[in-house]
Amino acid sequence: MNLPIVQPNLDSLATFLAVAQLRGFRAAARGLGVTPSAVSQSIRQLEKRIGSPLFARTTRSVRLTEAGERLVAHAQPALEMLSAGIDAARGLGERIGGRLRITVPRPSLPLLVNRLLPTFLDLHPDVQLDLVGDDRLIDIVEEGFDAGIRLGHHVQQDMVAVWLTPPEKFVVVGAPKFFARYGRPAAPHDLRKQRCILLRQTTRIYDHWQFAVNGKQVSVQVQGPLIANDVDTCVRAALRGVGLFRLPRSLVMHHLHQKSLETVLDEWSLEVLGLSLYFPSRSKALPKLRAFADFAVKNMRRDFEADDYEPALAV
Repeated sequence: MNLPIVQPNLDSLATFLAVAQLRGFRAAARGLGVTPSAVSQSIRQLEKRIGSPLFARTTRSVRLTEAGERLVAHAQPALEMLSAGIDAARGLGERIGGRLRITVPRPSLPLLVNRLLPTFLDLHPDVQLDLVGDDRLIDIVEEGFDAGIRLGHHVQQDMVAVWLTPPEKFVVVGAPKFFARYGRPAAPHDLRKQRCILLRQTTRIYDHWQFAVNGKQVSVQVQGPLIANDVDTCVRAALRGVGLFRLPRSLVMHHLHQKSLETVLDEWSLEVLGLSLYFPSRSKALPKLRAFADFAVKNMRRDFEADDYEPALAV
């Protein structure tokens, strides 16, 4: 039997989702600003309407029953869409302004500056754009960001993603003087004997490079004299002839155009998804974020050019 869309039912569903998310009646009561008994009563009434228990409770834990899991799967998106609709209606006509905090991979900062600024800020003079370069995959809500930008379109369940840039190849690059001294790898497995530059992100070192060989993805373990936790530093080192480095082609198009770097193993390069803008689903109605997303989509969805990125190092 369908529950009618009336206030008591909406309140009960909101209470149910709070208990499901926080895994506790007392925690939900604190979050909702009501008493634990009020939460228990609301859940009992909802279970009575549905005709099935929604939680299995012990003295130490609260977990969803199969009926509870099914209800979460349907109720969570429905209430979020309803909330987003109310926010969107309320947001019409609101002023586009305030601080807009976006976390961005450090290598992508020049692309955003070159393609979006100063035009975006001229169109919206009341917006203060706060771009924070960070290569970690962070919880944008917990760390106080309105949105994030990263490679790929896969995001957490409560996020939405809008793709910004087209897919591109991951390439292996080196300086002409490096190839003159050490030679060129003829196939991916030759990299095992080459000097490579390794990127570190948090605790992970990327010492396995992926390639497409005979229609299959193959991982090749590499090693070398330098490990760095910054892409720009790795590119600088490649320009100096320290070793080979693997990264998205767009990041070094300037150097490829200037012939200060060259690619190898192109026929085995893998294609990766482009950049996406992601944010909590209910945040899309924020005027400042909506304005940025619309402008970014319009100005980022085109092929890369050599001057999209500033040169990492003049040599």
